Amino acid sequence: MATDLQSARDDLAYMRSLVSGGVAMQSTIGEAFTWAGALYGGQCILHWLQTLGFVPSEGLIALAISLLPTLLFCVILGIIIWKDRKKPTGGPSARALGAVFQGAGLANLVMALVFAYGASKAEDFGLWLYHPIVVCMIQGVAWYVAWAILRRAWLGLVALGWFATTVALGVAVFADIGVYLLVLGVALIVCMAIPGWVIWRGAAKQSA
Repeated sequence: MATDLQSARDDLAYMRSLVSGGVAMQSTIGEAFTWAGALYGGQCILHWLQTLGFVPSEGLIALAISLLPTLLFCVILGIIIWKDRKKPTGGPSARALGAVFQGAGLANLVMALVFAYGASKAEDFGLWLYHPIVVCMIQGVAWYVAWAILRRAWLGLVALGWFATTVALGVAVFADIGVYLLVLGVALIVCMAIPGWVIWRGAAKQSA
């Protein structure tokens, strides 16, 4: 009886966080993840096709594959931030969840600088290949925390997907760069773009 009462209280607290702005936070995170996963996942798959010789590895097409996803995402992210700048941050659960993913994003940026510097100093591009592995691990932690806060089974599955990807990339980096790129591309779409779309559309339905 006490457990049922506590569960009801937890559900009520969660609903209050949604009413006080959690839906807005979910929409922002979901939209950003949808675009990031789609753009960078697509980029990795195109790089994989380059290793197979199906897509040019030189020239304007290759340059566009390398630069366009980041340029597009920066523009889209700027639009999302500007569009959602005045939305309420939500209750404690919403703010905690937002902080987790924001912290993961900052950690990814810092590690990108670290790996870029190390690869440059060592003159070894192979070091840079470990950055996506660290990104996947950090994403796994972020989604695990989301599962711990919201207790939604599918969030735990996404976290598990990121951890599995971390291990798979750690093996593939020594074996086959093509497999490495394919695994990373699929993971970004399955574990980031699709969950992001689910969160984004779910928030849109709740606010409708």
